[in-house]
Amino acid sequence: MMTGAPIDPRVATLERLRARLASGEPYAGELAAAFALAVTALDPTATEDTLGRLGGNGGVTLHHSLVTWASLVPQERVLDIGCGAGATAREAAAVVGPDGSVIAIDACAEAIAAARERTPAGMGIDYRVMRAERLVGIPDRTVDCVLASLVLEQIADLEVLMRELWRVVRPGGRIIASVTDFDQFRAADAAFYGAAIAVVAWHARGAVAGRGVRATIPRDARDRAAFEHAGFQGIEERDIQLVADLETEEDAWALFSRSMAGQVLGPLGRLDLRGALAARVPHTLYLPMRFLRIRRPG
Repeated sequence: MMTGAPIDPRVATLERLRARLASGEPYAGELAAAFALAVTALDPTATEDTLGRLGGNGGVTLHHSLVTWASLVPQERVLDIGCGAGATAREAAAVVGPDGSVIAIDACAEAIAAARERTPAGMGIDYRVMRAERLVGIPDRTVDCVLASLVLEQIADLEVLMRELWRVVRPGGRIIASVTDFDQFRAADAAFYGAAIAVVAWHARGAVAGRGVRATIPRDARDRAAFEHAGFQGIEERDIQLVADLETEEDAWALFSRSMAGQVLGPLGRLDLRGALAARVPHTLYLPMRFLRIRRPG
């Protein structure tokens, strides 16, 4: 009997998670973390290839500007959590130099493979497949700076993560993170993005619940409590904007199809999303981000 090509287990996993979101299960906790992992496994370079290439107001960029805001110096010891394809880790390694160190971790083996492929051999970044909530092999109080680029929203239990980071960060060390700042959309951009969210709500209603209806980190009281209960104090914030010039339907689709909004959708939903975007181009989309600096006293 003839059979079709074997189904990629990563695709099967993603389809099961999409079905849970379509049923209305909120995008939160274990489901959010599992979905982010499944999407990354299939497209590990998405963030670096899309958002990472965008410039912003004042020349800001996602990876380089985050590392700049970290105020790294040569010889520091850096931990990059949720490193993806390694762009932030490479920026950090260039600053701390050969006498410093960068450990870059991701729970997704495909992301670590992509990061290794994109990293020059001489950089010496230590890439590891590892969950940020359980930093096995990283001793207490040995990290000067933790970098977290667009990963905090994907953590199932932020308080568990913060306790583990408190363990490895030295007194006086810091966490530097970026998060998507959905609280700060311009009216025109809110309407544009709202059209995409309407499609998501129709096809995968759970995706607009859970984390999707909470204030941007650290404004939600539960998120702020996670930092404070671990012992971190004095959260500094800097709002930035990346700019995407969406001249054509293809421009918009190249950005949204590889985003979480696009990935929660099955084939019919993706067709609807593409149609919604096509009706609203050309458009210059400002994507608000927030940089955070969180210090461990000492």
